[in-house]
Parts: sequence; C-alpha cells; structure tokens
Amino acid sequence: MSDLDDVLDQINHRARHSTGDLDDIRARVLTAAAEEPPGPDRFTARKTASRRLRWAVPVAAAAAAVLVAGIALNQAPPTTTDSALTVATSSAPAVQLLSAQEVLNNAADAIKAVDPVLAPGQYRFIREHAWYQRGVTMGVPVDAPDQTPRGYTWLKEVAYEKWIPQDQSQDWLERRAWLPGLKWLGGSVPQSEAREPEATDTDTGERRGKCGNFFPDAQPAKACGDPTDWDNPAFYEALPRDPQAIVDYLRGATAHRGSSPAVMFHWGVQVLRSGLMPADLRAGWYRALALLDGVKVYESAVTLDGRTGVAIGIEDEEERRDLIVDPATGEFIGERTVAGPKPHHSWITPGTVTGYSAITTKVVDAIGQS
Repeated sequence: MSDLDDVLDQINHRARHSTGDLDDIRARVLTAAAEEPPGPDRFTARKTASRRLRWAVPVAAAAAAVLVAGIALNQAPPTTTDSALTVATSSAPAVQLLSAQEVLNNAADAIKAVDPVLAPGQYRFIREHAWYQRGVTMGVPVDAPDQTPRGYTWLKEVAYEKWIPQDQSQDWLERRAWLPGLKWLGGSVPQSEAREPEATDTDTGERRGKCGNFFPDAQPAKACGDPTDWDNPAFYEALPRDPQAIVDYLRGATAHRGSSPAVMFHWGVQVLRSGLMPADLRAGWYRALALLDGVKVYESAVTLDGRTGVAIGIEDEEERRDLIVDPATGEFIGERTVAGPKPHHSWITPGTVTGYSAITTKVVDAIGQS
C-alpha cells in the first residue's frame, strides 16, 4: 500500500491539501489513469487508488519541507486510553475464538435492513468524523540520499457532512469543520519545535453543487449520472453481488498495484466508507473481504463515536487498514489505519493508530438538517 501512497502523493499536490474530497480526487484519478494500459478496468482501478487516500503520505523533496494531509476520523480528542488509539500488537484474546471470516460472514447474515427510499424533498445525510495526519517532511539532500528523512506528524480532528437529494441532479450540500482535537504522533524534532497544523481554505466552509460538484473548477468536471463515480447509485447497481465475483472485481480493479490481498482489502474498505453502499451489496462485500488471504481479527471492542465494533484487517510492513463492523447488526461503523512493523515514517512507533473515521448515515427532510 506504500506504492499506492507514493504514486498519489505525486499527483495533484494542491488537491491533496483539501484532505481528500471525492471531487478533488477525481482529477488525480484521471491524471494517473493515463499511465495505465487501456482496458475496461482502467478507470475503476485508478479510482481505486485515489479513493484510498483521503489521507496521504508526505512527499519527500530535496531540502524542502512539505505540508501533508492525511485521513481517518473519530469523535472526541483521542487519549492514550481511547480504544481507537490503543492497539495491541496481536489479536485481542476476547476475539481469538472467532476468525475474521466468521465475524464478517456473521455480520453479512445480520444485515436485515432495507435501504430507505428517499421521497421528493428528502436528503441522504452522511457524516464523517475523523482524525487525519498533518505534518512536515524534510527531504534528504541530493548528494546524500542515504540520510534519514526528518519531520514530524500530528493527528488533526475534522468533520465532513454531506446532504444528497433524492433527485441527485439537484444541489447537494457539503460542510467541512476544523475541530479542536490535536494529537502528537512523533517527529525527529521535539514537539515544542513542531508547528501545529493550520486549516487551509478547503478544510472548512460550506459548498453547494449539483450532483455533488462542490469544486466546479476542478478538471475533469464531475458529471451527473456517471456510473463510474461511487457517489452515484449506478456505480453500485453495476457491481456483482456474488462474493467470489466481487473478489474477482477487486482483483481486476487493483491489478495495476499488484492486486495483493492488502491492497484489495484497503480499497474494499474505502468504498464502504462512502456511506452509499446498499445493504444487499454490503452483505456480499463483507463475504468477499472474508475470502482474502491474511484477513484477521485485531481487536474486539473498538469504539468510534460511541459505537463499538470489531476491527478486522490485513497488515503489510508499513501499515494496516482496519474495517470496523458491528457483527450483531452488520453495520459499517468506520475504519482506521495502524502503523505496521516498518512505518512510513521512522518517528512513528509500530502499532500506532495513524488515522481513523466514523461514518454515520440517515435520511432527513431538509437540506442542512441533521
């Protein structure tokens, strides 16, 4: 997954500092797609890579410092006792009796909800409460490439709220908030010398746009009814429901990144966190993720925004992406990233939670209502 980050860090630098709005990402997707061979999965493969990063890893530039935006969300400022930030290096004993396959399949069985049908004038409300990475990396000199990069990393609290109308061709609303929570993750300099992150113009504010086109100047422009856009119901309607067919789809969509189980799982979680996946597809999606090699239960009681679920993930050397699911209801609660044995940055301790998000959705009767 570090390869995924390295590529995306080079694409659309300005858009990265928007903390990953889905419209900002679209420009990165199509720019990156130009380097892939033609084929039916090329666009979705690139969207796979780009959607993965509403958080981003810093770009190392020679003798330069760069601000970096990262992502993952929660609710209250994290503390050392917060279960979302305290991660054991092995599976919690309480969940060792169940495999990840059993947890995910049970969660799929538990999905009984019928997706609400919006009436005219109603809106689907999606709230993402997150902690994401912000920091600085100083690149190594060109004449001393073996030097260790220097820098530091914070976790910053944010919230994104979105209202999607029953008629998606009408105006959508998005609000972004820069919340007070801030946590030091580490650095090659003392915390007292590290500048605290400041909000950029895309970190806050309210934006409206038809079909969710909140950044109309972005290129290529967001198109209404685009079946390759996972803001659009047509995207989900076209996906298979059979678990093995979903695995095959994930493999094809991530082929340009090697289709490793970790990359496939990572993108599978990223699609879930859009908040728009219908219940019938979510059941098959869980079963598909359960089929991937290396998937395991890492923690039995992760609490995000007051909801508790089981953390399931696949680890590689640099990081692990966790899906947080309530096995009793099949509800997707959120996701988090955890530093692996060899983290992206030398100053991050293995096992550190490097970002997380809580996703809630419901139907409301008016735009702006929550």
